Amino acid sequence: MQFQYPVVQELFKKDFRISREVISEIKALDLAVEADLLQIIDDALQNTDYYEELEASEGGFAPLHAILLLREIKSTKILPKILEMLRGDILEMDRLFSPDFLIEEVWSYIAHLGQNQLKDFKEILFEGNADVYARTAISTGLAQMALHHPKYAEKVFDVFDKLLDFILSEESLEYLDNKEGIFGDEPDYDADIEFISNFACDLLDLDYTEKRKELEALFENGLIDEEILEESKAVFKRNQMKSRDIFEIYTDWEISEKTATEEDDDDEDEPKIKKMKD
Repeated sequence: MQFQYPVVQELFKKDFRISREVISEIKALDLAVEADLLQIIDDALQNTDYYEELEASEGGFAPLHAILLLREIKSTKILPKILEMLRGDILEMDRLFSPDFLIEEVWSYIAHLGQNQLKDFKEILFEGNADVYARTAISTGLAQMALHHPKYAEKVFDVFDKLLDFILSEESLEYLDNKEGIFGDEPDYDADIEFISNFACDLLDLDYTEKRKELEALFENGLIDEEILEESKAVFKRNQMKSRDIFEIYTDWEISEKTATEEDDDDEDEPKIKKMKD
């Protein structure tokens, strides 16, 4: 690939231990570097096998660097790519980025960059055969959009109200009571319960007390996995989540890598001699 800004080529020369100077230099270019970064994402989506097989220090991390930098420069043009991935096979996203990327980071793209894509997000929630994690990322992203950008709250509430009406409709409750799913062409009951439980957490984070009656109905109909609520410490509150700074993300990875290496070293130091039996 040819880039307008040669510094972008540095993203192919390191794994997650890329220098802060390179990241800062690319960030400083702001939207001028958008086309170069989008080129990496387009190439990765078209050649996922190639990127998965690349050594980490030879470009395997380039799509992850690019998508994080596109968020940093507030590129709205990354949203169609995010939508494409959410509509597709979530395992493909994991292959390009990381297994935790969808859960930990994608909500923030939706919340802060997706205000003009509400119709698309609603379509995936209701009609698409999206993976449960994609649907959950959208739900969380929309809830956080309403909290961080209150002028869009009414539109988010409208989507959530319709989603609650669908889940609690007589037809849906009948399917769910028979342990049958309700979302998509090939419904999965367990996946739907997981999504509904996480959706309930988002309503609680949104402090949507106006829907207390509907939330109670979800419990009464056995549609909530209470372990999910317990893990999320879910109660009515305005839980405004914070996006992680790109440098914080890289620092966390480096700490995790160092910890894993130290644990491996400790294991190697342990004696391997078994005691002789009496």
